[in-house]
Amino acid sequence: MSSILDMKAGPPDYWAEIGNFFLPLKYLITTDRFDALVQNIDLHYLINAVFWIFVTLSCGFYGFQRVFQFFLKSSHVKFFKRKQFARLIWSISFYAASCLFLHFYNEFMIMPLMTKNQGRYSLFYSSDNLIFYRSHQYEKFQFYSIFIITFYLHGAMLDFKEADILEAASKALYLLALIAIDVYRYENYFVGLNLTLGLYSILADSLSLLALQNSNRNRLVYQVFMGLRIAAWLHVFVNLLPFKYFIPTLFAKNFKLPLNVFIWLWYGLSIWNSPVLQYFYHQIYHTTPSDCSGEGSAAKCILLRDTSEYRHYKTLKRAYLEVKLAYEKSTVNPHPVTESASAKTYQAIKCVMMLKRKLKRIREGRGAEPEDDTEELNGD
Repeated sequence: MSSILDMKAGPPDYWAEIGNFFLPLKYLITTDRFDALVQNIDLHYLINAVFWIFVTLSCGFYGFQRVFQFFLKSSHVKFFKRKQFARLIWSISFYAASCLFLHFYNEFMIMPLMTKNQGRYSLFYSSDNLIFYRSHQYEKFQFYSIFIITFYLHGAMLDFKEADILEAASKALYLLALIAIDVYRYENYFVGLNLTLGLYSILADSLSLLALQNSNRNRLVYQVFMGLRIAAWLHVFVNLLPFKYFIPTLFAKNFKLPLNVFIWLWYGLSIWNSPVLQYFYHQIYHTTPSDCSGEGSAAKCILLRDTSEYRHYKTLKRAYLEVKLAYEKSTVNPHPVTESASAKTYQAIKCVMMLKRKLKRIREGRGAEPEDDTEELNGD
C-alpha cells in the first residue's frame, strides 16, 4: 500500500487532471456504448429511403395543397388562410393514419412478444421497463420508422420555408431523437412516443383548424380553444412524457448518450416553444395588434400561425389604411392642390389593388365573384 511519503515532489500534472475530469466521457465513447451507431446503420439504404420517401411526400403535399385550395375558392375562407388550412388537414390526416397503424401494430405485434419476454428483460435499475424492448423484426420496424422520420423532415423544411425557426428546430431535434431510437431498435419506445405525440398533434391541429373558421367576433370561443390547447400540452409534456420516457431514458442501465442528448434538447425546446410561454411572451412583447398574427388576442396568437401569406396580407392592409387615413385628412385640408393630389393617390392605389384582385380571380377561374373587393381590407 502506498503512502503519502511515496508521492513524488514537483508541480501538478494539469493535463492528467483534465484527462481524469473527462474520463467518464472517454469511457462512453471508447467502449461499446456507440456500437449501434457504427454497426446497425446501413447509410446507403438510409439515404436512399429517406430521399425517395421525401420526394413522395413533397409531391403528395403539393398536389394535395393545390387540389384543396381549388375547392376552397368557393368558400368564405380568406386567401391568406387557405395554405395553412390545407397543411392542417394534411397533418391531421397523416397523424390519424399513423396513430391508427401504430396502435394496431402495438396491440398485435409488440405486446405479445413483450409479454413472453417480460420476466427476462430488464434495462432499468429500479424495475423492468419495457419501453426499451428491442425489435426482433428490424426490417418492418425500420420501414415505418423511416417513413415517420421523413415526415418530420418534410415538416421541418416547410416550417423553415415559412421562417418558423423554432418549430423547424424542434422537428429537426425530434427526428434526430427518432433516428437514435431506430438505431438502438427500441421499438416499443418509438411506437409509444409517436402514438402519444400523434394524438396530441391531432388535437392541437384540430383546434387550430376550428380557430381558422371561427369569426373574429367570437372571442370566447378562441379562449376556450386556447384553454384546451394549454391543458393538453401540460398533460402530455409535464405529466406523461417526462415520467414515462425521458427520466427512464436518463437512468437506464444501458445508458445511450446520443438518445439522451437529442431527446432532452428537443424537450427543452418544446418547453421554450410551449403555449404557456407563448402566452406570457404575447402579454409582454405584443403590445400592439400589429405585432403578431393574433391582432392583440393571445388566444389567436397561440392558435394561428404567422405565415408568409398572412404577413403579405397585413402589409397590404397597413398600406391601404395609411393611404385611407391620409385621404381622410386631406378632405379637411383647405388647400385644394394637396386635396386633389391625395385624392388621386388614394383612388390610384385603390384601383390598382382592385385590379390585382380581379386578375387573381380571373387567373384562378372565379371570374366575377359577387363579393366586395374592399371587404377583406376594411374588415378584420
